[in-house]
Amino acid sequence: MDDQKFFESLRDMAGEGLKLWESPSVSVGVVKDGKTVFCGGFGLRDVEKNLPADGETLYQIGSCSKAFTAALVAILVDQGKLDWDAPVTTYVPEVRFYDDFTTEAVTLRDLLCHRTGLPRHEYSWYGTDFDKATLVHNLRYLEPNQPIRTKFQYNNQCFILAGYVVERVTGKSFEECLDEYIFGPLGMNRSCAFVDDIEGNENHAEPYDRTNPDDALHGMKKIPFYRMPKEDKSKGIGAPLGPAGSINSCAGDMLKWVTLHLNEGEFEGKRIVSKEAMQQMHKPQMLLTAPLDMPMDETEFWCYGLGWFVESFRGHKIVHHGGNINGFSGFTCFVPDLNLGVVAYTNMNSSFLHYALAREIIDHYLGAEGGNWVKRYHDFVAERAGSHEKILHAMTGDKVEGTQPSHPLEDYVGVYGRPGYTDVTITLEDGALRLSFIGTEVELAHFHYDTFLLSGVMGELPSGIPVHFYAEEAGGRIGALSMPLVTEPGGKLIRFDRK
Repeated sequence: MDDQKFFESLRDMAGEGLKLWESPSVSVGVVKDGKTVFCGGFGLRDVEKNLPADGETLYQIGSCSKAFTAALVAILVDQGKLDWDAPVTTYVPEVRFYDDFTTEAVTLRDLLCHRTGLPRHEYSWYGTDFDKATLVHNLRYLEPNQPIRTKFQYNNQCFILAGYVVERVTGKSFEECLDEYIFGPLGMNRSCAFVDDIEGNENHAEPYDRTNPDDALHGMKKIPFYRMPKEDKSKGIGAPLGPAGSINSCAGDMLKWVTLHLNEGEFEGKRIVSKEAMQQMHKPQMLLTAPLDMPMDETEFWCYGLGWFVESFRGHKIVHHGGNINGFSGFTCFVPDLNLGVVAYTNMNSSFLHYALAREIIDHYLGAEGGNWVKRYHDFVAERAGSHEKILHAMTGDKVEGTQPSHPLEDYVGVYGRPGYTDVTITLEDGALRLSFIGTEVELAHFHYDTFLLSGVMGELPSGIPVHFYAEEAGGRIGALSMPLVTEPGGKLIRFDRK
């Protein structure tokens, strides 16, 4: 099938996919052999105003931002200001990890390929009012669950630290570095890193989520942009999350970004990043035991480079990264031996439609048939949703019937805290306990003994997550609670002591 016929069929495929996924829009871009062969949008960037999406529509790209942070480090390595393998304390002497060995040994390479031993500890940053310096300081309180350099474990805080190193060495903000070293030289004139900028742009996509947080496939509602309290464009203060996931861009701009990578660091005849530094980012640095994407027979050798996933897809090296942030999902990828780049972004939280369309495009240029990616991704998410109860049961165990809390409910009321996280507050209203954490308040339902369950969604934690209370050994009063906020193997319950 020639390109014209394929992209005509892609329009139909995208339209059917938007209906199947009950999603508002998706924008897609394709560059082949240095030429843009497609850049357009499908569906509505704003459902309420009936505004169509196109190739210039701005989306939040989430963790697709991580490759930009790696590129900033690469540029500074080229300038001799940073070294991939020097201890991070060379540049930020005050940084500390949970154990002394990791503190002394951890390098920028370790940070950028997720091998520090730290699990996600996602709720030590999400929903907090911490600034970037505080998040870096708090690394010392976050328990690892693996030794350094032994296992790939995706982690946002380490990219925040990498961006902090860039700021420390340059004396400029992360956002200023993006503009000076990447957006400006590549002519990515629509790309930005402040929520004010995307909200104020006439052609931007509105964020959407499911009406029922426990249903990943049906229902659609507009939600606010995720804005960290410390972000303040008027003062030049970007989101503390910035280096891990704050960039806003469009398909047209992101094609320039993948073109830079396909050209091994050159853009329109100008060298932006050295070929050697590009190779460091694109080659495997850490093996994965399983893909983070949908399991599929077409892929093997799952690895992570520096800010990029690297794997074999139908026998071809593919370099890619996904992204997700409240109301948006994205996929940025390129296939070096095909000289092909594909980008896809959608304004639906945790949608997989963009992955499906990107795989269909790659299959077209490989001459492969039968991927049926839109349906396969849909069926995968439906099947995964069906395992929700099994996952929760593993956290709670079997319910013991006929039990009751060890104390009157008012004895559980209080403020609970621990270093590195914001406080948890327990209140009693209308005969029921309520838990307040990361800006969300949820009612607690008694499960058994001193274990209660969240009756609603908190961040990305689904309803049904257990909250365990503990009595003090001396005196017997309720003195602590814990929650399963770290779900990787070997991760411990996060304990908060009563203040």
